[in-house]
Amino acid sequence: MKKLIALSLMAAVAAWTLGPAFAGAVTTGSANTDLERGAGGGTAPIVKAKWEMKGPSFSGSSYVGYYDGEGKDDSTAAGAQFNAPGEWNANMNYTVCAVVTDPNGASDIFGVYADIYYPTDRKMHKSMDPAEIDNPSGGCGAFIEENTLIKLSKTDALDLFCNHVRDGNENLTTFNDPYFTGLGLSSRSQRYEEICGVYGELQKEEAYVYCDDKKIKWEDPAGNYRVDVNALDQAGNSSDVLTNNFTYQPLTAFEKDFIGVNYGQVLLDTHKKIAGDTQFGTAAYPTVRNLGNTRLNMNVAQDDMGLGMSSGLWNVEYDARVGNNEEHWSDYGPFKYKGDSGEPTTETWESLNEILDLSETEEMDFSILIKKWPDAEQTYSGEMWLKATYANFTVCGTPQ
Repeated sequence: MKKLIALSLMAAVAAWTLGPAFAGAVTTGSANTDLERGAGGGTAPIVKAKWEMKGPSFSGSSYVGYYDGEGKDDSTAAGAQFNAPGEWNANMNYTVCAVVTDPNGASDIFGVYADIYYPTDRKMHKSMDPAEIDNPSGGCGAFIEENTLIKLSKTDALDLFCNHVRDGNENLTTFNDPYFTGLGLSSRSQRYEEICGVYGELQKEEAYVYCDDKKIKWEDPAGNYRVDVNALDQAGNSSDVLTNNFTYQPLTAFEKDFIGVNYGQVLLDTHKKIAGDTQFGTAAYPTVRNLGNTRLNMNVAQDDMGLGMSSGLWNVEYDARVGNNEEHWSDYGPFKYKGDSGEPTTETWESLNEILDLSETEEMDFSILIKKWPDAEQTYSGEMWLKATYANFTVCGTPQ
């Protein structure tokens, strides 16, 4: 009997000793809690990741997503690349976003901010708006503006970053390499999982997504635009800045307000000039304007209008220029007979001297010289071709 009692006591002691380690074995329990008093206002927030995508994404302060799909850009290359609108007075709309956490708790995040800068390797445009200052803040690499990003709801954050960016455009994101390397997470998939996983920081609301809409103009220069994002906590501690660039892809394009050039009555061996103007929309006075985000040269080619050749030489000669500088006239001959098939080739285009700058509107002038009338015809007609070619940007420290 004593032996049985001793064994029963040992079993009871064992059950009491091992029981609290298994939550299901008790109906009540307790756990220790610890904290450490923060010094100097706590630890600064951390910008974990950032990206740019097509926009706009907000209606006022409400996040509504982008109409053509969130998390998109215009290229499969890493980072964000955006196409220029190619329309006069239009904007290229985009959205800046970041994932931010705080070691003191995500609720300690006071604000998240994005600073945006022009490309560093080219001069700024001369805006068509006379109220705007050319070369803001000193030109190349000039600061454009700072924006306060707007916090997204948990549902919107998970959907945007995890469903659209990670699953649809995973190379869009710039990660905070030192932060993730310190966690031993080197691959992009590991980093996305740390933020998006079932136990990830967005799901647990240990991090938030912040975004805001931005825009640059059709006349802003093509190139790499720098975006800096940092965050502040309630005590004013600032995170390290996370930097990346998005690319405003080059578009060389023009628009003209005339469908033809009517020389009217032309005399033999007499230059007949048709002058343009700088008022876009007056078709009788040719005007051209830059619709792209690069500087450009206008190029022209022309058939012989049926005037033909004599002794191996064309009976007609043309001149054209952009602007009204006398030194910028370019003379050229026909590149084919009227009615012959084929478009102008590299060798048959005449590149005009005056460069059409960003958002610049300028006159185009034309001239014709008849050296010999081939027959008794009273009227002649032909076809002219126009195109734009890329002209280099001016760089800092050089004259415009």
